Amino acid sequence: MPKTHPRMKLSPEEELFLCQWMFDEVHFEEGQGPAKRQQVAQGVRPAELSLLIAAALPNPAEQQAAVSGATRSPCPPWPWSVQSFHDRLGEAQAILASRQSRTRK
Repeated sequence: MPKTHPRMKLSPEEELFLCQWMFDEVHFEEGQGPAKRQQVAQGVRPAELSLLIAAALPNPAEQQAAVSGATRSPCPPWPWSVQSFHDRLGEAQAILASRQSRTRK
């Protein structure tokens, strides 16, 4: 049985956006960052973006590394259409469910 869990593969645009969003979340006391503003404008809940992050970067150290050294910068464009975002959420949920079933065995 493999020791690593399946991961969601992000496009470069998705990864760039999610890293900026994580940076904005970590630095929320400095004000709403550009990725956070886009998330709110799209009507997407933070938990939904967190699902994508958990499926792609399951290790908290990887998440920390993804935002360390980043700075508040102009945000990359929102990388999803409404449908593609829902498709990606479904993919992330399936990956997380498969991880959960593997850990129960």
